[in-house]
Amino acid sequence: MKKYKLLLIVIIEFSCIRSNAQDLALHSQNSQRLIIGSREDSSKSKNTKYFIAYDFGEAAFNKFKSLGSEIGVRFKNDHLLRLAYTNLHLSEEHLSSNFAKAVDGEKVKGKQVGYEVFYDFPVFAKGLYVSPSMGYYTHEYQHTQLDEQLNNSSFTFGSAISYTETDLFKIKGLYYRFSIPLRFHLTPIEETQLGDTTINSNTFDNSICFFIGYEF
Repeated sequence: MKKYKLLLIVIIEFSCIRSNAQDLALHSQNSQRLIIGSREDSSKSKNTKYFIAYDFGEAAFNKFKSLGSEIGVRFKNDHLLRLAYTNLHLSEEHLSSNFAKAVDGEKVKGKQVGYEVFYDFPVFAKGLYVSPSMGYYTHEYQHTQLDEQLNNSSFTFGSAISYTETDLFKIKGLYYRFSIPLRFHLTPIEETQLGDTTINSNTFDNSICFFIGYEF
C-alpha cells in the first residue's frame, strides 16, 4: 500500500513539474513576441521622415502678404535638416515697429527674400532643438513717395532655437514648430537715408517663425 501511495505522489509531482514547464515555455514565447513587436514598433517610429510646412509667424506680422515655408527630413536619430524659404512684403508699420526696428521714420516699405538651411539636434527636453544655420538674403527698401530705394544681398550665418510638437489633435504627422532664428549678415546694410527716413544697419537680425505642417 505504501508503494502505491509513493507511486501516486511521484505521478502527481511529475504532472505538476510538466505543467509548470509548459506554462514557463508559453510565458517565454509570449515575452519574445512582445519584445519582437516592441522592436518592430520602435523601428517603424524611427524611420526617416519628410515634412513640409507653412510659416504663419512672419505672415501674421505682415498682414499675410508673404510666403514662408520649410521642407526637410527627420533622421532616425531625431536630427533634422531643414530648408526654409522666405518671401515677405514688409509693411510700413512692421518696418518701423519696436519689434523690427528696421527703419526710423515713415513712408518706406520693403521686401525680404531668403533661403536658410538649418541642422537641428535635440537638447535637454523632448521637442526642444538648437541648430547652426547658413543662408542667403536679399532686402529691398522703397520710399512710397520718392523715387529712392535701397537693395542689399548677403550671405548669413547664425543659429536657431526651436520647439516642436507632433501628432497634434491626435492626427498622425500633423506638427507645429516655433522657431527663433538669429543671424549675422556678412554684407550688412549700412545706415542709409531714403527721404527723411533712416534705414538702420542690419548686421544682426532675427525673426519669429511659427510653422504648421505635415510629416510623412
